[in-house]
Amino acid sequence: MVQYQPLTPNLNAMNKLPIYAKELLLMGASTTGKFTDGYYFVEERIKSNHANELLAFCKWIDAYIGGAARGNIDMLFAAYKNPTNIELAYRAAQLAEQIRRFKSL
Repeated sequence: MVQYQPLTPNLNAMNKLPIYAKELLLMGASTTGKFTDGYYFVEERIKSNHANELLAFCKWIDAYIGGAARGNIDMLFAAYKNPTNIELAYRAAQLAEQIRRFKSL
C-alpha cells in the first residue's frame, strides 16, 4: 500500500527573489505603506508556490527592517534566506537603523 505525503511548499526552493514578485511586492508596499499589507493587496497575482515564502518575507521586512526599495530588496531577500551570513545580517541591520532614523524625523 502506498502512503501519500501531503504537498507542502519547499521554502528553500526560492534562492532569488523572482522579478515579478519584486515588482508586485514593491507596488503593494508603495500602495499600502507596509509590506505585509502590500502582499495582501497583490496576493491574487502571486504564484501559489511562492505565496507562503513571500508572505513570510514581507512579515520579516515589516518586523525587523521597516521597509525596502528597489535598490535593496534583493539584498534583504538574501539576508532573509541566509540568516547566519554575518555580512548580509550586518547590511540588513544597517539599513534597518537608517530607516528607523529616517522615520523618527
